Amino acid sequence: MGAIPRSDMPGHRRLQERVHAALDRCQESQAIEFKESAEWESLKWGIIRTLMAMANLRDGGVIIVGASEHGETWDLSGIDSSHLSTYQVDEVTDAVNKYASPPLSLDIVLVPYGNNTEFLAIRAREFELAPCVCKRNGPDQVKSFREGEIYIRPAGKAQTKKVTDAHEPQDLLELAAERRARRMIETAHRIGFVPAAGAQRAFDDELQGL
Repeated sequence: MGAIPRSDMPGHRRLQERVHAALDRCQESQAIEFKESAEWESLKWGIIRTLMAMANLRDGGVIIVGASEHGETWDLSGIDSSHLSTYQVDEVTDAVNKYASPPLSLDIVLVPYGNNTEFLAIRAREFELAPCVCKRNGPDQVKSFREGEIYIRPAGKAQTKKVTDAHEPQDLLELAAERRARRMIETAHRIGFVPAAGAQRAFDDELQGL
């Protein structure tokens, strides 16, 4: 079923630090969104759409389930154990990637915070080469998913929206160009078109003696 690991296990420490920093500030952002504790089916569509948009951010983004704002105060009571039991790593991953193209790389962990309080963190990593696009329509009752749409998180806002203006995806396109350029350079190094940094320095040292 895909048990949810804890963030204090090796490999998840940086994500834990990111979640702790967000909870310390009680502040959402372009790359951080809080969700009130609820069952997976209640939050499913909002989580999927937001993760697709966060994958289009530099360094990705994190959804934290178990935190919510009520007027002037924040409720950091964490995710209820009965709600947590409805989240399974494989089920969440499969549900997201049913709509995301290319498939998203997700980290789903349980983050301890404070006294016996736990939050569920779902991180979408930055896309590899191509930006994330919605690859199919959602169910009839879910109008926010349409095949071919691209979702983004506008700068300075904890908001997910589809691209509707030619200027909106500018940062996304620049990021995609950087990713592809980096891949081309890595490939050139690997096949020997471009010397590795150490080999290049040794070659330059030899030339100095001529």
